[in-house]
Amino acid sequence: MTSICNYSHPELQITDGLVRQKTGALFPYNPEFYDNVTGLYGPGTIYCWYMLLGSVLAGWLFCPLDDDGVRKPGLSNDLLGALAYPAFAATDLLIQAMRMLGTKHRALAIFCLRFPATELNGFGPFNSTQLDLTDIPPDVLSLGQRAIDITGPLTICYTAAAAFFTFIPVYCLAEPHWVRSWQPKATAATLLCVAYVYILLVLVIFHLSLGDLGVSLILVLYEAMLPYEFFVIYATNFAVAVALVSSFISTLWNLCMGKRAEAAENLKTFGSCLLAAGFLAIPGALGIYFNKLRLIPDLAVSVRERDQLATLIVGAVTLAFTLFHTWFKIPERKAGEEEMQMLPTTETAGDTQGSP
Repeated sequence: MTSICNYSHPELQITDGLVRQKTGALFPYNPEFYDNVTGLYGPGTIYCWYMLLGSVLAGWLFCPLDDDGVRKPGLSNDLLGALAYPAFAATDLLIQAMRMLGTKHRALAIFCLRFPATELNGFGPFNSTQLDLTDIPPDVLSLGQRAIDITGPLTICYTAAAAFFTFIPVYCLAEPHWVRSWQPKATAATLLCVAYVYILLVLVIFHLSLGDLGVSLILVLYEAMLPYEFFVIYATNFAVAVALVSSFISTLWNLCMGKRAEAAENLKTFGSCLLAAGFLAIPGALGIYFNKLRLIPDLAVSVRERDQLATLIVGAVTLAFTLFHTWFKIPERKAGEEEMQMLPTTETAGDTQGSP
């Protein structure tokens, strides 16, 4: 069969007379594939949402203690925004999935556009002859437009599901003392659970609507693991980079100060960091690049567009305000916590009054 998957590799096709566009990695010579996309799932909007999640996390982690010595984060504007965006994406995904009912090869089209470097020979006989990108059949163009459009909300739903799911094992497997000292208010916890369940329900309906159970299960596996893969690789690269810079600076500083023994130890640490970079950081980054993995869907939307810059600034200001407010409130909170620890507890006060 000849499907949209063949056209998503323009380097293998005939592109004579076509001009390569600056945006759009899958179809750089055919911008008409992106006619139905919206900036709601562009890079600026998604980065804004990431910053809202970071703002919520910072506000929850550094929430002040109440009179009982418990942190009880509640509803906030950034929490509502961080939950409303994936909830809207889930609704959009559900509507688009219903509109694609009856479309042939929709499951495979969505999968190959999300993971274009995956070998698809096991899914059926593909036409290996070169295709003329100046003459694309209308049915292929329509399928490509719908598949490209649906990858936007699909990516947001899986990223949100991974982010919300992380709170469950962290909260359940944490030490009892930490759990007792951190209890989100019922309204915030309920809203988070409702959003999480709604997104999962929509994803289940979406995959059941694709009409191809095998491809759908593979798509679930790839999409569910992708956010965690990015997190592990980025966290590893960041840790290795920080360790490299700090060990290199420490080595130079000790050499300048004449501390050769300490410089030798720092040099060993620097060598270990180089090994970690060679075996962990660099292979992970190359894997993302060559496998064409993306947490930001390819919608031919640039972050330099005005609407994307506007939403990006909103997210940056929100996160900066939360961090600024948290930073200047930390000394006051520490003083309040020390004062609470110095006060006698109820049991101690009762024992003191009952003793002769």
